[in-house]
Amino acid sequence: MPKDPDIKSSSKSPKKSKEAASKKTTKPASKPADKTVASKAKQLTFKDKLSKIGIKREPNKKTIVKVGVGALVALLITVSVFGVLIYRYKSSNRAVKVASAVVPYPVSSVNGNIIWNTVTYNQYLFELASIQKFFTSQGQDLNSKEGKLKLTQLKNDIIVQLENNLIIEQQARKYGIKVSGKEIQTQYDELVKNAGGVDKVKTTLDKLYGWTIDDFKEKIKQSVLQKKLAEKILADDSLNAPAKKQIEDIKKQIDGGADFAELAKKFSADGSASNGGDLGLISKGQTVPEFEAAAFGLQPGQVSGVVKTQYGFHIIKSTGKEGDQVRVSHILIKGADIDSWLKDQRAKSKIVQYFRP
Repeated sequence: MPKDPDIKSSSKSPKKSKEAASKKTTKPASKPADKTVASKAKQLTFKDKLSKIGIKREPNKKTIVKVGVGALVALLITVSVFGVLIYRYKSSNRAVKVASAVVPYPVSSVNGNIIWNTVTYNQYLFELASIQKFFTSQGQDLNSKEGKLKLTQLKNDIIVQLENNLIIEQQARKYGIKVSGKEIQTQYDELVKNAGGVDKVKTTLDKLYGWTIDDFKEKIKQSVLQKKLAEKILADDSLNAPAKKQIEDIKKQIDGGADFAELAKKFSADGSASNGGDLGLISKGQTVPEFEAAAFGLQPGQVSGVVKTQYGFHIIKSTGKEGDQVRVSHILIKGADIDSWLKDQRAKSKIVQYFRP
């Protein structure tokens, strides 16, 4: 029986259709695989390129350490360079000013070391600029021969003053002395009122010293702190024992009949000593309260006991009255005033100077 061509074609067609379907389904699947291979090839090629130019990919921790070490080395080099500019060349250019505001390059140390209890170069430059501004505003030429000699002395004076400020701060802490923001503001307001207003104060500060209001308030703080410390020192019996003993011995001599004027000439630390202690006529409000109370409480010819004021120890003698005024003489023995105390403290302190102008 002859084969039916239609049957023959129909019997082979399923195989062909399966192959065709298989081809259709496998071709799309092959495309992502090709892309992955190509991508990997590209990555490998990129690594190869990095390797060829000498760059190797390393773990992140090692990279961070290397960057950190590099930054530290760069910082140390920068600090060292500015250190040479400061200590060797005494530079004060803009870059040095910026660097010294960040790094506390020490000028000297007081009872400390190069890290703590130091006068910094930034503080020194600030005071130096203030002094230069002031003398220039007064028409003085600091570039002349005489001016340069004067500026050299002023530079040394600045360092001494900054060291003294540090001694005062250290001793104030021992006494528990503090200056509040309110005290600073009160003092500032009073000064502004007396000067004629804020605008006038700003103009004057800038013209004479190149200061801002904040700079001025910092100066007020130092002044108030020193005044408080001076009061504490005067009230400290242990510091004033020698002066007190001396004035008591003088009082005994007066009570024994010794001449007041001669004792004043010999022992008094006041400018009136050469005149036998004679102050002339004084009015109320002219002297400190303690002195005034004693002076106005005496009858002519009468001598007071020992009177303690912020200046030291006094013995006061009334020599007459004229209306609301009294004529008095006095003998002054200074106690532990701030100037003599500072001199003594400097001698006792460990002061090391690292920078010389």
